[in-house]
Amino acid sequence: MMSESTDSLIEQFISSRNYSTNLIKGLSPEDCQSQSMDETSPTKWHLAHVTWFYEVMVLKQHEVDFRFWNPQYAVLFNSYYNIIGDKHPRPKRGLLTRPGLEEVLDWRKNIDQRVVNLLRHNPSAEIKWLIKLGINHEQ
Repeated sequence: MMSESTDSLIEQFISSRNYSTNLIKGLSPEDCQSQSMDETSPTKWHLAHVTWFYEVMVLKQHEVDFRFWNPQYAVLFNSYYNIIGDKHPRPKRGLLTRPGLEEVLDWRKNIDQRVVNLLRHNPSAEIKWLIKLGINHEQ
């Protein structure tokens, strides 16, 4: 049986993920693609980047039989974690027409389900800490 703190963390995780996707309701894929200046990133990229965090920093390290949704995303959506690997240049994030917004949202759903499953089956202190870090990062 899950402890209340694990249940609470799962609720916080789901809430933070839903909050971000609710922010884009009413926006078109093109709206989410736009990059207003070199120092900022498009909305779609932000949605993907936090998903990248959960896939690379949590699932890759702790999920049994881990497989990337798409290995190319490990580079496209890495922001500044040089020790983790290569990254796509920040000023050119708005030029990434693929994956499309729908694919990013499908990826998010897949990763969200896998993170919740991981927490339910392995609520270790390290995993909980990483999830809390991801929640704060997304906020």
